Amino acid sequence: MTSQDLIRYVELGNRPCVVYCEKKYEGICCMLKVIRNNTIFLDYDDTYDDADSEGAFRATFNFDSFDKMLQAIESFVEKPLAELLINPYCYDKFECSEPQWLDFQWDLYNGKIKLLNNYSNFFIGDFW
Repeated sequence: MTSQDLIRYVELGNRPCVVYCEKKYEGICCMLKVIRNNTIFLDYDDTYDDADSEGAFRATFNFDSFDKMLQAIESFVEKPLAELLINPYCYDKFECSEPQWLDFQWDLYNGKIKLLNNYSNFFIGDFW
């Protein structure tokens, strides 16, 4: 994807667009979701679609500029933007009878969960 692709998708869409989805725990994926106003949701979830989620964690990051947000994405995923896809297919990564939420929770409490950098502010929502 290019930065122009991302701008177009975010401006025209009414839902956050996923730019990164990677399995981190059995049944749980780490996703970066971009929305308007240089904002990224860092989600750990047990489903690709929020409506079907049994558990989730979300941290919201705001950036001073679109360029800083792009740099944070590339740094977090350790890949250039050109190697990422908008809304990648990753439904199969969630297949699991019992997601490992306890393992995630311990890693979260022990500071082992990677966060984005160079943000202007961020908020961590409830873990449910």
